[in-house]
Amino acid sequence: MINTILSSSVLILIILAIRFVFKGKINPMVQYGLWGLVVLRLAIFNLLNIHPIESTLSVMNAAGNVTKTIQGTSTAEQVIAGNAQVGTHNTAIDIMNNVKTGIMISGDGISAAAAIDWQLVIMIVWAIGTITLGLWLLIVNLKFSKKIVEKRSFLLSVETDHQGKSLPVYVADGLYSPCLMGHRGEIAIYVTSKVAADKEKLRYAIEHELCHYKHHDLEWSILRGLLLVFYWFNPLVWVAAIMSKRDCELACDYGVIKEMSKEDRLTYGKTLVDLINQREKKNNVLQIATTMYGSSNGIKERVTMIAKNKKMKVTTLIAALLIVSLSVGCTFTTAPKHEKDSSPDQQTEITAFATKWADAFSQRDAKTIYDLCENETLYLTIGSVGESGDLWMGISSPWPWNKDYKIEIVDSSTIDIYYYFRTSSPTVYAAKETVTIKKIDGAYKAVGDSWKHFDKVKSKAEFDEAYKLGFPDFTEFAATYQFQADENADYNQGRKEILENPATAAIDQLNLDGAKVSDVTYQPVYKKAVVTFAWQDGEVTVNLIQPTFKDENGTERQATIWIVVNEEQAN
Repeated sequence: MINTILSSSVLILIILAIRFVFKGKINPMVQYGLWGLVVLRLAIFNLLNIHPIESTLSVMNAAGNVTKTIQGTSTAEQVIAGNAQVGTHNTAIDIMNNVKTGIMISGDGISAAAAIDWQLVIMIVWAIGTITLGLWLLIVNLKFSKKIVEKRSFLLSVETDHQGKSLPVYVADGLYSPCLMGHRGEIAIYVTSKVAADKEKLRYAIEHELCHYKHHDLEWSILRGLLLVFYWFNPLVWVAAIMSKRDCELACDYGVIKEMSKEDRLTYGKTLVDLINQREKKNNVLQIATTMYGSSNGIKERVTMIAKNKKMKVTTLIAALLIVSLSVGCTFTTAPKHEKDSSPDQQTEITAFATKWADAFSQRDAKTIYDLCENETLYLTIGSVGESGDLWMGISSPWPWNKDYKIEIVDSSTIDIYYYFRTSSPTVYAAKETVTIKKIDGAYKAVGDSWKHFDKVKSKAEFDEAYKLGFPDFTEFAATYQFQADENADYNQGRKEILENPATAAIDQLNLDGAKVSDVTYQPVYKKAVVTFAWQDGEVTVNLIQPTFKDENGTERQATIWIVVNEEQAN
């Protein structure tokens, strides 16, 4: 979200600068089209859950430098300056980390402000604002629609294209200007009785609204309103909405006059001034209908464009395209992950800390976890202290077995550890632990810890997150699984049918829930199978093999059961 807010804000500023520099020189259609980039930037990554490409050109690199500047006044530097003691926290950084990760920290040296869950506070405020503005958007448009439709009378029909499609034109009292509006699936042009009585004004009003229709401006207006509701907190998004609405009118005027003579253009311009409502309308930016509202500056800009009707030079187009291309490269990307900027020594230290932490957790080594935590308060969210002062943690089952984890260094302050909790089955329960770390007195300490458990994997999104770094090694338990499936085994759990079918074996071993089997491909010669599972949000593929293993007598056997493997193990 932060990436989207900052990048889209920069993009809006760039487009506003292009409008100012190329004012009167750029084609109004091109100028209006530039706002489509803002719509894409606001919608494509957050709303469609697409991750931007990493690039050194990204404006987020500058944002990262600002963070580093704040961090630059480090505890060590403050100690040298005599302003702080070792172990104190930078409140601004603690709050920034909380907003970014949602992880809270507490304990000695932590300010009251840093101990607040600011991410939750921000989300609550955002939700209240979004719901309020969404309701207001709905009320404004329903009220306007009801007011117009109740007092309308049919005037005529006009063709929209050469295929015979037509739009109805209605006369409506209470309108302050002609408009294009949709109501219960019907899109129609609405004019005032004053306009209907003047043939010339009626003609130009209809041509203007038909141009809105051909440009699909109603659809764009709906999208603009929805983005305002979602990003209501960003003043630049409001500026973009207002200016894009003005550019929408400019593009529409251009579409009407581009084939007109100078005389007709001047007549159209005079008519436009008469039609435009200059009264202040506070809700105009939230209105979906294409009403002819305009400020004095907006009207002046439109009339000037109509009067001059300048053709855009090729050099202007090339210059604008170059600026836009560079802007897209800077704002549709994100900064490379922090670990790429870290020194090799720092990476080695962080990796060593992560491995030590994961090993200690897997082995229920409470003493090591305690020592790696910044304070006892954090440790008590993970383990316990007995009455006699002894430290302990964990339960018997399920629990990660030795080295049953995978580590991802997210950045210089965040580690994700993917554990594979097992029972004696040994079915896997995936979980992700996010450890926030900070260097204190020359050594890394955990300052935050949060968990996400996947007891049942119920969607593609959960599957992708739970097994982001791959599956645990099931092959080492081939003998156990085969023993469970053998009918003549002393101990039989009746799992033969489950484990000897690749689809049900994968569901059992990975704890999938609600997944439909959409395809199963066998390679009998190579003892391989590929199963495709589908949830409502997408499909995933799982590779399985029938391995060879040594039984309790040391005899090598070909398994009849199926084992989930990573893709590289299947090849």
